Amino acid sequence: MGREFTRKLLQLLLFALAAMLALPATAHSFAPGSQCHAGARLDETYAMVAASPARWTCGQRNWSIAAQRVFIRFDLRGIVTAPARFETHIANFSSLGLTTIEASGRSLSRTYGLDDMTPAAGTWRMSAPLAGDLKGAQAVVARIDRPSFAALLTMAQLRVAAPLTDSWPLLELGVAAICGLLIGPLLFNLAFYRVLREPFLLWQATAIAFMLCQTAIATGLVSRLMTIPLSTLVPLATLTFGAGVAASALFSIDFIERRCLDPIHRRAMRATASWIAAISLAYVAAPEALRAIAPRLYFGGFIPVLAVFTWVMAVALRRRSRAACFQLVAWLPIMLVGLARVVVNAFSTTATLDADWAQHLSVVAEVLVVTLGVADRFMTLRIERDGARSQVLALASEAKSDALTGLTNRRALQQRFATLRDDGFTTMGVIDLDHFKSINDTHGHATGDAVLRAVAAALAPDEDTVAVRYGGEEFILLLRGPDAAERAERRRAAIPARVAAAVHGLDRMVTASMGLVEQSPEVGQNRNFAALFAHCDRLLYEAKHNGRNRTMSERLQVFSERRRRSRSKPKPSQAA
Repeated sequence: MGREFTRKLLQLLLFALAAMLALPATAHSFAPGSQCHAGARLDETYAMVAASPARWTCGQRNWSIAAQRVFIRFDLRGIVTAPARFETHIANFSSLGLTTIEASGRSLSRTYGLDDMTPAAGTWRMSAPLAGDLKGAQAVVARIDRPSFAALLTMAQLRVAAPLTDSWPLLELGVAAICGLLIGPLLFNLAFYRVLREPFLLWQATAIAFMLCQTAIATGLVSRLMTIPLSTLVPLATLTFGAGVAASALFSIDFIERRCLDPIHRRAMRATASWIAAISLAYVAAPEALRAIAPRLYFGGFIPVLAVFTWVMAVALRRRSRAACFQLVAWLPIMLVGLARVVVNAFSTTATLDADWAQHLSVVAEVLVVTLGVADRFMTLRIERDGARSQVLALASEAKSDALTGLTNRRALQQRFATLRDDGFTTMGVIDLDHFKSINDTHGHATGDAVLRAVAAALAPDEDTVAVRYGGEEFILLLRGPDAAERAERRRAAIPARVAAAVHGLDRMVTASMGLVEQSPEVGQNRNFAALFAHCDRLLYEAKHNGRNRTMSERLQVFSERRRRSRSKPKPSQAA
């Protein structure tokens, strides 16, 4: 009896063992609460892959998008609160299947395309609802066909919460603050460009505009405000980020002081901008044959970008660039975040990196610090330009003024004569000091210079009088107004007293002779400088010849034909 019982017990145990070995790898083949993944072909089902436990990897390691189909199995045994949604990083895929294995063994599935997914608020993620009764369910299996990015797999998880957009109010202030901090510098640069026409202001505004678009897309703000398919947002996120970095490279070329960079550095930055645009477009348009390696090529392509940026900044800082100091502080956070993303996405098969908000904040920091640098550069350039303008004006003033007396010089008078004549300056007086050579010979040139300065003070230009030192001891007065001749004579007559008061030790009184011509407006419009000066010079010669210290003057008048006829006819009384 005992032997029979033992024999039957052994048979039962062997039968149970054989039955267990004959079963496929079901839910009981996975540890409770585990998350495992496996690659497959497009023609393989979950049951086929589950039958091969060796193909599965449990935990966060050996992630790869090389397979055409990837299964991710979430074991729900021991989970207290049943999940409601599947969530993952936003990236391209051809099809997503979510299968719920209920406690009864029944399986329910739903299939989604990229545009069927619900974008999250405040982060670059998407979600979809699970199917079936999840209370007491054994597992959820996600089937992802043709994944384009490893984070689509590594960040996959089940969530208990309702749709992610329900959490928007919690992130609304943060997203609004980030976008507001980007809009301010954008307007700042455009306003500064109206004052200071420097190309780096436009490049910075362009970079901020692209970064603002990328931030609005990555934080879900665009999806909140309008309906745009994820299949459109995914390439836009890549292209706007690449365009923003490229514009920043071009900004640096013009922003950093010219003395601090050589042509080779500027060419390298231009080439870097073109390279960023090229790898961004290539990544977006990558064919299926390159799907598995496209992310690594894209992120690996930023390694030379970081190298060139670092090289150029090091050279500029070594040459004491003030602008480069601002850029170093501004770029350091975003370069560190970018380097971490490059390392993880290009080389790692185990790590996951959720750095969306770190990138947003580093972009804001970069924009704000660079904007401070732009303001500093603006003030520097403004000071330099104001100084250069003042210097130019001073040089122009010196070119138009006589160095000794401060009066207008001969060249400036000849250049302005037509304008002055049209403004009514039709009376000219040419003044020459009497016996001035004897002053230089007797008292020296220093005394002679003092006499010339005193004469300039006596001639006293005003809004109706232009005083000119024509050369040596010769001066010219251009006057307008009905009393022009009287004012010219008063100035000539004031010369002896002004010189006597200003220059002591002279052995005689310094006088001046003048030749003066008054013209009517009709005459003045038809006479050039040379003709009027020659006329005055002849009158000056007559004044000198007639004893000096006097004025010889003439008034030129044009009479109309009617007036000439009336003058030629005898008066009526005389004709009678």
